[in-house]
Amino acid sequence: MTLAFGHTIKELRIKRGLSQEKLAEHLGVAPQSVSKWERNEGYPDITFLIPLAEFFDVTLDTLMGRDESKKELKIQNILSQIEHCRHIGDQETKNKLIKEAFKEFPYDFRIVSWYTVVLSDVENITENQREIEHLCEYILDECTEDKHRYEAISVLIDLYSRLGDYETAKLYTDRLPDMNYSKEFLMCDIYPEGDERDFHAMAEFIDRAMENLLWFSCQIAGQRTELTNSERIEILERMCTAAEAIYPDFDHCGCHSVMADIYLSLYRYHSEEGQVSAALDALDLCFKHEKALDETEDSVVEHTSVLLRGHSFDMRTVWDGGKCNGVYWVLERLSEPRFTFDCYREDVRFYAILNKYRPYAVEDKTKI
Repeated sequence: MTLAFGHTIKELRIKRGLSQEKLAEHLGVAPQSVSKWERNEGYPDITFLIPLAEFFDVTLDTLMGRDESKKELKIQNILSQIEHCRHIGDQETKNKLIKEAFKEFPYDFRIVSWYTVVLSDVENITENQREIEHLCEYILDECTEDKHRYEAISVLIDLYSRLGDYETAKLYTDRLPDMNYSKEFLMCDIYPEGDERDFHAMAEFIDRAMENLLWFSCQIAGQRTELTNSERIEILERMCTAAEAIYPDFDHCGCHSVMADIYLSLYRYHSEEGQVSAALDALDLCFKHEKALDETEDSVVEHTSVLLRGHSFDMRTVWDGGKCNGVYWVLERLSEPRFTFDCYREDVRFYAILNKYRPYAVEDKTKI
């Protein structure tokens, strides 16, 4: 029998709303037998095949998983299209693909995971609360793949956080491993000291850790209302110095996006303090980081800075935010009240910076 047999039995059972115990009772076998079939650790006697097919009202070909290869090919094609739409920021097409896929494959955990994200991507989360809870609990009860389980927990944490139910959100965070058990951290313990693979594992951890360190530092600087602008500037400039120590060659890779956020914040705080020259220096660097991100978003970039030299970073793993590219996003942000300052209305250098980067702005990447 094929490895698809166990998956097929499980999917048919769940579709019927049956537990393993109920299916076992119908067939007159022990529940452990059904569990083994679904894990592909054993197979039923051949005399059970026709009763199983009749019970689930499917053909023997379907029961044996012979239709699975066609189904899998179709799902892989859909997932590829979804990922492409996500990458170019085509949210409307992506959501349409996911909704249609869910109608056709409501028991495939990959599709269900994407669908819970679509249900969460609404302003009023309460309208989808029950369906999100049901689908996420279905994944947690039935799926054995950690990736999908963690995604379901993440969606539930977001749900309860947005509902203001912080205690329940905290309960779900407790189901996740802490940072010391993350993939990136534990990869650093696999290979012997001096092994090239050990270097790449540590370099990957530094990239991911730096991105989070910079991001949360930027968030703290902006959210703590008791901080003065001078203190915010000090915090952010120190973080820029830390990033410069790791990436002196401007090969920030996945950190380009958060560095752009930091420099945009510095532009704002310097401007509010009347420090025009420092503000425009920060604005120029904000654009520079977004341009670097835009130019490498489809690439695997090799570090050149001495600490990480020779390690490659896959920029395709960085979320790109939407239809427009980074440079266009900054230009749009500058029109917001908190980034609009009268002192730049006739400032030659301000407009020189805008004109330098404006040719690189892309409003809709789906049309490229």
